[in-house]
Amino acid sequence: MNLRFSHIYVEKRVLNDSYVQKILTKFKGAEIIEINHYKDRFNPYYQSFRAQKQAQSLILAKKEAPFIYGASELIQKQDKNFFYTTPMLNCIYDCHYCFLQGMYPSSNLVLFVNFEDFFDEVEKVYKNLGNMFLSISYDTDILAVENLFGVAKIWADFVKNKDIKLELRTKAVNVDGFEYQKNIVFAFSLSPEIVIEKYEKYTPKLDSRIKAIKKVINKGFRPVIVFDPIIKVPNYKKVYEEFIKKIFREIDYKDIESIVYGTFRMNSTQFKIIKKQLLSDIYYYPYSVKNGIVEYKDKEEIIKFIESLLPNIKKFKV
Repeated sequence: MNLRFSHIYVEKRVLNDSYVQKILTKFKGAEIIEINHYKDRFNPYYQSFRAQKQAQSLILAKKEAPFIYGASELIQKQDKNFFYTTPMLNCIYDCHYCFLQGMYPSSNLVLFVNFEDFFDEVEKVYKNLGNMFLSISYDTDILAVENLFGVAKIWADFVKNKDIKLELRTKAVNVDGFEYQKNIVFAFSLSPEIVIEKYEKYTPKLDSRIKAIKKVINKGFRPVIVFDPIIKVPNYKKVYEEFIKKIFREIDYKDIESIVYGTFRMNSTQFKIIKKQLLSDIYYYPYSVKNGIVEYKDKEEIIKFIESLLPNIKKFKV
């Protein structure tokens, strides 16, 4: 594991915030550095995303509007009133296929601590629409650091008794502290072990993720299973057939809410940036580019094959 959070940058305007002070007590050996604005550390173009991944710093900051966003064509929309929000930027995991490494100049983790401002904007949209589907793990993996920051539980308390489905998309296994809440959607991203070992650095093993899924099912939750992105590894048909059979041998599909699936895809600009800085064979397959999106040339063939392996339940495809 890398040398994480030995340096913590804190915006002066949030330094005395009680939540910030609580976090700082967890990192007694860290060097605390006051800054004026998180973008002073996060946005400079001369940084190395790859180098910072070896020793991530933490930045505690206040976010300004906007606080929620509508879905793009690269996101699975499980509901017509689908939105995502960004309480955190970047991730402690280091997946080769992650778009964040082409989106941000820095790989340091930014945690926005002004939760009430997020909640106020969500509340306005919610009252106007009457219901929402809100993802809080689009630009990060919230649950991967839940034991440090408790962000998912803060949001879970906020949506309690509201008609807001709160999606926690994750590869993490930190689910022990959650009691059943009907509008919490655990969406577990699963990959074959060969993909995890080669392309999903620092993430839990497949068996650990399956164990976490069983835990939330036993608590009454109906989780979502996510096969995304599907990576065209050598002998991918055999790999994914064995993988999907394993999943549904161990997990009764009747206990899950739905399946989300899609092949590897990325904004072409982000793809070019990552290809220059990351030595990974994932960026050298035969791809096609359409409307600024990089995808496998045989995407439809891959999708049809994956669909042939899935149980007959609700599905969402990208």
